[in-house]
Amino acid sequence: MSEEEQFVECCTHGKQQATYVCQHIVQSLRDGKPRGFWLAEAEPGDERPDSWCNACEDKVNSTGGEWNDESEEFAGVTLLCGACYDRAKEMNRAN
Repeated sequence: MSEEEQFVECCTHGKQQATYVCQHIVQSLRDGKPRGFWLAEAEPGDERPDSWCNACEDKVNSTGGEWNDESEEFAGVTLLCGACYDRAKEMNRAN
């Protein structure tokens, strides 16, 4: 990832680290409903690895335990700023 792709401009938090989560985690920020928070294996120093909710984890497990076209389509991976990611992680870990 290039230096420019590592950051996103958030209308609330300004320039932040670019992170990726499932669409359901983004929805939890909108409606306040916790949905769980699963983390991909992180590279050393990556405090915000790709993340997904309980429903996406169930979908991956139902399709052989690996991400594939079906589970990725269900997840609808979405870009999120680092500060929004931190807020989503805190809220969704309560589930």
